Amino acid sequence: MKLRKRLTALIAASAILLSLAACGQKDPEPTQGSNPGQQTETNNPEQQKTIMFYIPYIGDFGLGDMGYRASTAAAEKYNLKFNLVEYGQDNSIAVNSLVDALETTHYDYVLAMGWYVTDIVVEKSKSGEWSDITFILFDTAPSMDFEGCDNIYGVSFAQNEGSFLVALYSALMTKSGKIGCAINQDAPITNDFGTGWLCGYKYAVNELGMDDLEMMYAYLGEVTIQTSYETVSVMMDNDCDYVYLVAGTVAMGGMQAAEEKGGKAAGKFILGTDYDQYNYFKEVGDTVGYDTMLTSMLKNIEACVALIFENIYGEATGIEPGNHVYGIKEGGVGLAQNENYLENTPEDVQKVIQETSDKIVSGELDVVSYFDFDSYDAFATYRDNPSAPFVP
Repeated sequence: MKLRKRLTALIAASAILLSLAACGQKDPEPTQGSNPGQQTETNNPEQQKTIMFYIPYIGDFGLGDMGYRASTAAAEKYNLKFNLVEYGQDNSIAVNSLVDALETTHYDYVLAMGWYVTDIVVEKSKSGEWSDITFILFDTAPSMDFEGCDNIYGVSFAQNEGSFLVALYSALMTKSGKIGCAINQDAPITNDFGTGWLCGYKYAVNELGMDDLEMMYAYLGEVTIQTSYETVSVMMDNDCDYVYLVAGTVAMGGMQAAEEKGGKAAGKFILGTDYDQYNYFKEVGDTVGYDTMLTSMLKNIEACVALIFENIYGEATGIEPGNHVYGIKEGGVGLAQNENYLENTPEDVQKVIQETSDKIVSGELDVVSYFDFDSYDAFATYRDNPSAPFVP
């Protein structure tokens, strides 16, 4: 319980910092390749520990920027020398770029998104080559096991639980009787978003008696603002009035599409992911349709990373090396209950969402995860059969 309360407090602090950052400055400009970026300095460099933030690029309005804020906050709090290394948009070079970076410079800590680099980090940690580096890998698969590596902390999120709430919320709010889900790519982590959303849709139909509720589900194909715009446009042309857009930066295309279909006045809404996209784009300004972003399914990366560092530095206890899954119970995921959400959501709907969250926390309600399926084909069968039970 202490761990959860501490995480909740950190989430609140992170939200305030995000708002202040959006008001006061722009995100750093992305750099290409392995660029050391900005570094913190100290008057006593021989005693100063080091941290590297390793990411495709920052300035993505999403996971990259959240990780950047988490790593720079740790560097400032614990007087760490900070390096930013961006390897660019070519994911095929992610592993080699990380190896090059760690052969060039010793780091005490490495914070990185787990995509593409987890296997090499585990391999070299088990061999002893990187065992003296503490890795914090965020957005790892909930099924990932770091057994035998006492230098790796995994930060996984139960995005299926948060996405379940998004689908239920859409089902309760829709006026057209049709809701949509647009996933940026057909990959395990993003399919976990989709699985939770599908579970929420099936729950509404099969358990709450919403027999007339219909849905559309699609992948963007290419993760671009244009494909986001086109996909949302097609869904809204087919009567979807609430579209869950798992698309990070390119959600701007979806918001523009919703605005062109009538926006808030016509009851056309987008539901986003990862961070409070409504408040972010509102503060950034000049974002078409930002007020159609009714709420977002949050991944509280900054709070979770801060808590791990508190454990490392003895300021808190309860987190050992290994993979940790943060769901609704732990404060890792949930819906952004911002002014847009509160203004447009009836109190009875808010009550149902809270009651359902409580059921998930207590274990009374089981939300399906992509990682529960034995194979991709089993997931695809669940995905492609709207009338299937919400728990297979």
